[in-house]
Amino acid sequence: MLRIPKNEVITNKAEREQLDAKEKEQLDLFQKMMRMDLPNVQIPEIKPTVPLDLYPMSQKKSEYAYLSYGKISDIADAGCGPLALEYAFRANGMKVNFPKLIKEVVDKGYRAYIYDDDGNIIDGSGTEYTLFDNLGIRLFSVYDILECLDAGDCVCILIQNSVYHQDAKRKGNHFVTLIGIDEEKNAIMMDGNLIVDEHPEAALVRKPFMEMALGIRSAWGWDKKKLKTFIKR
Repeated sequence: MLRIPKNEVITNKAEREQLDAKEKEQLDLFQKMMRMDLPNVQIPEIKPTVPLDLYPMSQKKSEYAYLSYGKISDIADAGCGPLALEYAFRANGMKVNFPKLIKEVVDKGYRAYIYDDDGNIIDGSGTEYTLFDNLGIRLFSVYDILECLDAGDCVCILIQNSVYHQDAKRKGNHFVTLIGIDEEKNAIMMDGNLIVDEHPEAALVRKPFMEMALGIRSAWGWDKKKLKTFIKR
């Protein structure tokens, strides 16, 4: 049974705008520091400790693709955040019931909201980043990311779609899981958005680390002890 801590729920549009502005400032600063540090970083080979056959659940093709996520939308459209969390539990040797995980995430206030001009809540804007702050450890530099990865932990990455997909038309951000770096300096990532049932190896994405890292907006290392805390046995 999950017992994720309750998130502080935003109650009006003004609070939402203040939080969004503060959050954007943090993401912009993180990305700026990443881009400053990258030219001076030696990228090591870091072999994944997560089994490569431990594929994440498919966001688009699994039986849960059309599971409702909040008042509107579904996992296929907006579920990369919960999928990253589900994968973190599995990568750390813990199993959770995915529909119950989604209900817990929504009920505890982590479904991100946007508001209309009248201040009314419109559901359908991804996942609050505080979910990862409460269940992991936020990383503050490329050095933190490499250290966490080298310690054998997978890293949850929030990345710009335009950089990740090399397509300026792709807006917004996306959650992927960094699990290692190969000998050719490619980041090895699990991306549930790319899985097709017939070819699960499509979940394993390799992109040049230095190019991929330019689009990182934030990152979290998963703390196994912290994750265990929120599973009631």
